[in-house]
Amino acid sequence: MALVQAGHAEAAKRVALLIGNSAYQATSQLNNPANDVDLMKASFEDAGFDSVTTIHDVDRATMVRALRDFEDNATGADVAIIYYSGHGMEMNGQNYLLPVDVNLKTDKDVEDEAIPLDRIQRSLEGATKLKLVILDACRNNPFEQSMTRSISTRAVTRGLARVEPESADLLVAFASKAGTVALDGEGKNSPFATALSKYLTEPGVDVRIALGKVRDEVVNETNRGQEPFVYGSLGGAQIFLNIKEVNINVTTTGDTKQEVSPNGQSEAAADWQNIRDLADKDLIDVFLAKHGQDPVYKMLAEKKLKLLTEAAETSNVEPDEIAWDALKQSTDAAALTRFLERYPDSKHKAEAETQIAALAPQRGLNISETGKDTQASRDCYLLAGEPQSMPGFLGVNFLKLDSNRALTACAQAVNENPDDMMLVNMLGRAQDAGRNYPEARSNYQKAADGGNMYALTNLAWFSIYGTDGALDVEKGRQMFLQAANAGNSYAQASLGWLYREGYGGVPKDYNEAVRWYQMSADQGYANAQATIGWFYREGLGLPKDLFLSLSWYQKAAEAGDANAMSSLGWAYQNGLGTAQDYAEAKKWYEKAANVGDSYSMALLGWFYDVGNGVPQDYAQARAWYEMAANAGSAYAMGNLSRLYDYGLGTKSDAREAARWAAASVEGGDPAKFQEMKSSPNNFTPEFRKQLQALLKDRGYYSGPIDGDFGASTLNAIDRLAKKT
Repeated sequence: MALVQAGHAEAAKRVALLIGNSAYQATSQLNNPANDVDLMKASFEDAGFDSVTTIHDVDRATMVRALRDFEDNATGADVAIIYYSGHGMEMNGQNYLLPVDVNLKTDKDVEDEAIPLDRIQRSLEGATKLKLVILDACRNNPFEQSMTRSISTRAVTRGLARVEPESADLLVAFASKAGTVALDGEGKNSPFATALSKYLTEPGVDVRIALGKVRDEVVNETNRGQEPFVYGSLGGAQIFLNIKEVNINVTTTGDTKQEVSPNGQSEAAADWQNIRDLADKDLIDVFLAKHGQDPVYKMLAEKKLKLLTEAAETSNVEPDEIAWDALKQSTDAAALTRFLERYPDSKHKAEAETQIAALAPQRGLNISETGKDTQASRDCYLLAGEPQSMPGFLGVNFLKLDSNRALTACAQAVNENPDDMMLVNMLGRAQDAGRNYPEARSNYQKAADGGNMYALTNLAWFSIYGTDGALDVEKGRQMFLQAANAGNSYAQASLGWLYREGYGGVPKDYNEAVRWYQMSADQGYANAQATIGWFYREGLGLPKDLFLSLSWYQKAAEAGDANAMSSLGWAYQNGLGTAQDYAEAKKWYEKAANVGDSYSMALLGWFYDVGNGVPQDYAQARAWYEMAANAGSAYAMGNLSRLYDYGLGTKSDAREAARWAAASVEGGDPAKFQEMKSSPNNFTPEFRKQLQALLKDRGYYSGPIDGDFGASTLNAIDRLAKKT
């Protein structure tokens, strides 16, 4: 969850040194550096940098002194940046920046007269979060032809050489990738500086995303004649160069206050998913400040705070122990990553790292389309990978995608490897999950144009849902068809879904749906395998065959599909295609619960609630229902209401019972809604009074608090349900 608190933002120290060398004494002068430095100075000052130092046309001694002074200034800063515009050169794989007094009669003079890139980097070492070197110096070396070679093995080539920064949190941004030259352009600023000024300090944009946007603009503006490149790596946290907070939340109507995304997940639900597995009061307080108007998630957050307070008062259990207890069987890589970031010194660190490693793409698999396998690309797959996009790789369900962590990993991966269209697609997924639909569309389109069929399928869903513009189901169907005919299993399953649901005017056709799902399932796509199991179970599009249904569910469950696991649990619970076996049902529900399936958590609660296959245990039932409720199950919320109303497994609390009941109705549970409407005597008199009081507080009811569910109370319950 990206929540910027003003006090923290203001406290961040950001400093920059800008160097522009134009007036060279012994070689050709340059037109742009002075203008480029002025342009960058304005950008950093507008972004609120604490210190922006500019120097022009400096000799070696002055340049070294400026670097030394900046080294002191950068110590302790969160962000330190050096921007250089001028001549540079490469010799024997080492990069040098050229002061205006260089002569370079021979190659022996380079080390004495020029300034090595290592010296520039050393000036940034004291910064704590981001050290950024920006080199607008990838021009032709003006001394290449005139300089005498004293040693034949000293190679001097075009542009600058590739760098592999060893310092943590250091990025080196070249105006053009290694071995190529940059263009000065026809205007008063270079294309690189122009793009930097537009994007680098854009409010609310992570520095890696900004540098990617710079690269794309320069490539377009120079007709692919120049491609900027970024070397180095950062940690997992997002870094903004502009302290102004901007929350991008574009919807189909252009109403930036609308919180529900096209897939039905609210912003509050997405943010809660990113903190519910952490035992952290500060994060919950920030969540409440942002989403306190959402009654369901406000209640969940307040409940979590109460549990943490009680745990702190009654035991010596550390917060990381509480958090780990909810994660120790998890296959949610993002949740495990959050745990490591929040509790880096936990004794469970090694266990979490082992679980994360098991979820990553297998070693030995070439995960990059362009052959470059980096840690950032592996992190991008781990946090935003398309399900089953590689053999044995579980991937990430879209609704489980932690957009902020995925964004940082994928932006870095794309900066390192911009021609890998799968990485570009996954960057789009991260932006899509974060509701930054314009950027998501841009990256989906770029990847689709580059031949990535996952991206084309994701782009099709934008048309199917009308995510960022006009709804056009037929256009989306045609895009699905193109990707499906190209053999993409995700597209085949998506096309099958259209025909199964008869969505958006597409004729409902189970036979056609089965045909596409079968193609996808035959390629090992777990979601499609589970759906084939459903077709056999229901006898739709295929002859009803519970044994074959069970077989397909088994295949999908073994591939990691949560729906298949819960469906296997249901089959064993009800004897569908197999003998009734509560122990086996419980096993599969537990597996599904471990991958975050709220339906399975709720059914485990029901097992303990009624004593099916296990000894009746209301306290255990309440624990599972609460886990399911935290994961968004309205059914579990309704059952929690009953436990609190009658004091089953917990102390009786009518007010708490009423809040859970309201949350269940608001969450869309029809059973609890109908029970309150048609069977109010199922609830205690005190519950009925507390529900009336809650409805009055919400503005739905104005009658007496008497526990009598008359017409006005029933009308208020209707209004509560319609709010959803």
